[in-house]
Amino acid sequence: MLIGKKAKPASPEEMALVHHALESPIRRKMIILMNEGALTVSEIAEAAGENMLDYHLHRLELAGLIEMHEGQIMLTEAGVAYGGLVREQKEKGGADKI
Repeated sequence: MLIGKKAKPASPEEMALVHHALESPIRRKMIILMNEGALTVSEIAEAAGENMLDYHLHRLELAGLIEMHEGQIMLTEAGVAYGGLVREQKEKGGADKI
């Protein structure tokens, strides 16, 4: 299942992966951080914490929201789209404080 380049999931299964990935406040924080540009694992760990970092990155990658290239982690087109929504919700005082 390749959804990394799509801005919108094509199936209910893909939508479920995105929903699960964005359920976590830590993963939402990571998405917001990457909206500024590509980051290294170390930079993400420093800002979001190291607790289960590999797991969180895997969930985001599985949902097609991030890509990893040469030590850099960046948002996909879908990640940018969903990241904008996550950031908007946070700015409006969403349910959790990231």
